[in-house]
This record gives sequence, structure tokens and C-alpha cells, in this order.
Amino acid sequence: MTFLAGLCACAAAQQTPPGGVHDSLDVRVLNIVDEQGRTRIRLGAPLPDPQGMKRKYKAVGIQLLNAEGKEVGGIGMMDETNSRALCFDTEDGYESLCLGLFKEQPSVYLMVKGKDRISLSVDHDVARVAVSDAEEKPRLLLTVDKDGKTHVEGLTPPQENR
Repeated sequence: MTFLAGLCACAAAQQTPPGGVHDSLDVRVLNIVDEQGRTRIRLGAPLPDPQGMKRKYKAVGIQLLNAEGKEVGGIGMMDETNSRALCFDTEDGYESLCLGLFKEQPSVYLMVKGKDRISLSVDHDVARVAVSDAEEKPRLLLTVDKDGKTHVEGLTPPQENR
């Protein structure tokens, strides 16, 4: 087949159907580009690894990219860990804010350089707030169980109350 004949065959296959709407479009990755042609939003199944990094688990979802092509956030689902999350990343590639369902339990994480600093979660009907140091060691922990029983760790009473 000549180049021109192949081009015509492709053009004929791409024609808009009556009514102007396709019933479906099946692709693995769809890139949305800005006015300079840079990919800024990527839908993928699976998503490619972030620039210069390797994902621990295969992710399916939406990847948000800055002008340099680095991942700065996204919405992802990871079947291997039974998680679904919306996360925003720092420019150096660390997740910084995530909210999602992890093993069917809702959670919000605030992180610095990939380390959990503040987390808010509900795990098997126990609400939990944890504030951790830079090494992820919880320094303040507050839990409330399904019956309203509370537990607090890490609070030092004021000097006059000791």
C-alpha cells in the first residue's frame, strides 16, 4: 500500500460517525497537553512512573504534571494495596498531602520528605489523630473508639498540674 493510500484509509477510519459522537475510545494512556505541547495531565492504565522515579506499585488514574514534566499530584488506584487516593507532591517528588481510602479505611496524611507528620484516619471504627516527629515517631496520639471511649498519649500536663 502506498503512503497516500494508507493515509486515506486512516482518514476514512477516523471520520466522525453520524451524530458526531463515538461510542467509545479505548487507549492505555491519554495525554492532555498545554499550548506549548507539554503533557500536563495524563490518564493512564497503568500510569507511567514519575520522571526519574520508580513506583512501588502499579497505579491507574490521573497524573498531574508541572511544565517540566514532573509529577506533582494525581488521583490513583492501586489494586495491589487496595487503595484509592488523591495526592499532591512537592517539586522534588515527595507526596505531601494525601487523602484516600487505604484498605477501605478513610485517611488524610500530611507528609514532609515522604515521612508522615500528621495523620487523621478511621480504622475499624476507631478515629485516630497522630502527630509525629521528623522520624515518624508519634508524639501525640488521640483515639476515639466507636463507643466514645477516648485515649490520649503524649500530652504532658502543665507544670502546675503535676
